[in-house]
Amino acid sequence: MSVEEKDWIFVSDAHFTGKDPAEMESFLRFLDSEQERMGHLVILGDLFEFFFGFRQSSSSREKSFAFPEYLPVLEHLQRLYHHGIRIKYFEGNHDFFLRDLFTEQFGMKVEVYSEGVEEGLGERKAFIAHGDLSNPGQWKYRVFRKILKNRWTYAMIHLAGPRITRRVAARLGETSYRNYHATVSLTPPPVFRSFAERKFSEGFDLVILGHSHVAEEVSEWVGGRRCLYFNVGAWRDGRSFLRFTPPDRFELSRFMDDSREIGR
Repeated sequence: MSVEEKDWIFVSDAHFTGKDPAEMESFLRFLDSEQERMGHLVILGDLFEFFFGFRQSSSSREKSFAFPEYLPVLEHLQRLYHHGIRIKYFEGNHDFFLRDLFTEQFGMKVEVYSEGVEEGLGERKAFIAHGDLSNPGQWKYRVFRKILKNRWTYAMIHLAGPRITRRVAARLGETSYRNYHATVSLTPPPVFRSFAERKFSEGFDLVILGHSHVAEEVSEWVGGRRCLYFNVGAWRDGRSFLRFTPPDRFELSRFMDDSREIGR
């Protein structure tokens, strides 16, 4: 079976910190369980609580890599890559300047996107993104994001170094968590569905997002087309993921540690 005939797996918002190895080990078991049937792994951002593409400064990875506690996951992705699985990474609001990190420090070609992109999935025209730009009313966040994600900030963060940067990022992360994710909502935020509907009107047949931390599936008829919107939800909160089996099957599921799936 060619890689194009195999499944696409979408995951988002694991927010691994490295402080709870059991959580990362569960994710690695999930990847192992999917390895033979998976052709593409799409990470929709915020795989880690904070991830920045610091340059490697010496030949010793453990000493020079800024996030040694993340290595079990990253080295597992490296094994998947060498197994022939294609990996795409959509930067979220906790990810910064990762475009060269995977190639330079792990020797694997990962397609990294800082914005949403168009992708063909079967015969569907899909829009895929992390989802943090789905709410047009969050203009303060949009300004803050532009300040953070530019080459001048990138240079300043490199000068500050990992130790100082990670302290600042931890404080910002605590504030973000209190404001947006202190309580786990079971109700999908309506702004994401509204965003998907705008994309449908632009001609997209499929929209796949993360960021909301709530898994969601919507089917609508738009101009005679059956359009689908999926929010993958947060791996951290429910180990949810989206499976696309070519040519046209989509399924939101949850991973169980005994390797069974519960369809949603």
